[in-house]
Amino acid sequence: MNDIVDKYVVYARKIAVQYEAKQVAFADLTGLVEEFASKFTAQVNELPESQRAPTRAALETAIEAVQNSLDEHSLSAQALEEILLSFNRTPIY
Repeated sequence: MNDIVDKYVVYARKIAVQYEAKQVAFADLTGLVEEFASKFTAQVNELPESQRAPTRAALETAIEAVQNSLDEHSLSAQALEEILLSFNRTPIY
């Protein structure tokens, strides 16, 4: 579980850095975020059902911690917020 969370925190930070550096536009950010949520969901669905919700919660908490360490008005924080919003719209079965 921790390996998955660590992997996706790094992935989220990479997206945030790209957005902060203006390497991607908002429309591109949306696509990256949807891809992020889709890949995470696919990987979590490979876990036993009992581990899915805790893994999702751990990732959400970790991303929120990174976001809270940033200036709330920064582009990185905004990108992480988009990740959290998309992540929360993605159902895990």
